[in-house]
Amino acid sequence: MADVENKVSTGRWIKVLLAVSLGLNMLVLGAIGARLYTHRGDALQPHNMREASYGPYSRALAPQDRKMIGQALRREVGSLRENLPQIRETFQALILALQADEYDRDAVHGLIAEQQNLMLKRQQVGQRLLLERLDTMTPEERRAFAKRLQRTLRHPPRTP
Repeated sequence: MADVENKVSTGRWIKVLLAVSLGLNMLVLGAIGARLYTHRGDALQPHNMREASYGPYSRALAPQDRKMIGQALRREVGSLRENLPQIRETFQALILALQADEYDRDAVHGLIAEQQNLMLKRQQVGQRLLLERLDTMTPEERRAFAKRLQRTLRHPPRTP
């Protein structure tokens, strides 16, 4: 009977983790898109692009863990600044495709998929690095992370 309860509990956690992962994908893509569209002219300049973060997870990490994961992420997939030319190209091509007299459905879908793939790769690497760090934390470090995560979820940062 305990085995059945364990399977049910594990199944629920897998569904929750999948939902959180999907949500993080959408948040990262949406945040970058919103950031680019809410600033005029120089929105695609490097000084306006910040490293994508994973919201409450990033804020809950200890500063040294956040720095370590950020450095590993940049080593593996480059910084957003390094990826900026490719991001800029896809947005410029998308704008041109949307402004064309004849709508090219395949081009628009392809460009948005390309943007999603760029962000998805970053998100997947970031998620793996976060999980690797969680796996190596001591019980005290995990409890401290959980406490900071809980506090972050209760009091999210205000946007200017």
